[in-house]
Amino acid sequence: MDHHIDIPKCLRAFATILEKGEKMEDGYHLEGITAQSLDHGYTVVLRSRQCCLNIYFHNQFGLESPGQSETETFIRHLYRIAEQ
Repeated sequence: MDHHIDIPKCLRAFATILEKGEKMEDGYHLEGITAQSLDHGYTVVLRSRQCCLNIYFHNQFGLESPGQSETETFIRHLYRIAEQ
């Protein structure tokens, strides 16, 4: 599956979740999305119940999702959070 994902916008969603979300043991939670940073900040993880987006150094990324529909819903949700 090929995905076009606006990584800077997803990183803005990550920052918003850290700023406005609730801190829990496994990261920060906001609107059904969990955000956490790994590897001294070189990897950012954004996940929902169905999808997981890993953003690596130099804006490389990996996406785990059961299907295209779930991916699109997840990414749209991240973009909405980024606009807050």
